[in-house]
Amino acid sequence: MMHFMGRQNDLPPYTMPLVVRAREYHLYDREGKRYIDFFQNHGRAILGHRPDGILRAMKSTASRGLLAEYPSVYPGRLEKIVEQLLPGYRVVRLYDSRRYAVEALRQVFGPDDAPLVIADPALADIATGRTVAFWRPFLADVEVNAEVLIPILPFPGNFICEMVCAKDPTVADQLPPSDAISPLVIDLMVKTIGDLLSMEEKQRKRFFRKTYLHVLMRRTCGPYCVTSLDDAAYRKFHTASLDAGVLLPPTQDAPIIIPPVFTEGEVARFLPIAEEFLGKR
Repeated sequence: MMHFMGRQNDLPPYTMPLVVRAREYHLYDREGKRYIDFFQNHGRAILGHRPDGILRAMKSTASRGLLAEYPSVYPGRLEKIVEQLLPGYRVVRLYDSRRYAVEALRQVFGPDDAPLVIADPALADIATGRTVAFWRPFLADVEVNAEVLIPILPFPGNFICEMVCAKDPTVADQLPPSDAISPLVIDLMVKTIGDLLSMEEKQRKRFFRKTYLHVLMRRTCGPYCVTSLDDAAYRKFHTASLDAGVLLPPTQDAPIIIPPVFTEGEVARFLPIAEEFLGKR
């Protein structure tokens, strides 16, 4: 095991295996132990750790040398496909990291003496008219009607840029300019959204199936789940789950994401632990 900290997302240190291989929703450590991923890199890996379309796009775009942060046709393509994914919204800015995006949005929507709060529909219901919110795929019966959305898209890693989408295009006039982003990264975002839009209903339904784990959670919304544990109890739950071969998010600030496919055998050791911690509510 090793301690891990995600600097880009300002995560606290937490313990997880040293991963040497990942496939679909499984991680493998140096000893060959397999873990099932209920964290999925904050949802970036919700389509798995080796999505075929993304791998093909990386090879195709990189082979054309479109790596440098130079102007390209891809921002326009991204804006068009976002309009299909999020009707009524358009891309107004692309920033290098979430930190830059939050700093930019705080200048417009956040109090000067307080951090910007971004609502997450996977964690709690969002009040109508909420200014800034995350958007996640496969949220069951949830309408996110915020003024500004920051989509959390399936993507192979945290080197994705942060996309700020707004209903009112004049929001762009109040925000700092976009950062220079590699065409490769933007093209991968286009491919990811295309995969979501073209997903067959049978594939989509896998993310909405109910399991016994959903029954134990305080809140469930599609594949996203939240416990009712306090911080100390959640840390113990995380450690015990890891020993049982299940990787949970580092804190309750990120939802547990139940994979669309797993066997009873894979969670056989985890279920008693979940019942012990979550059945005491």
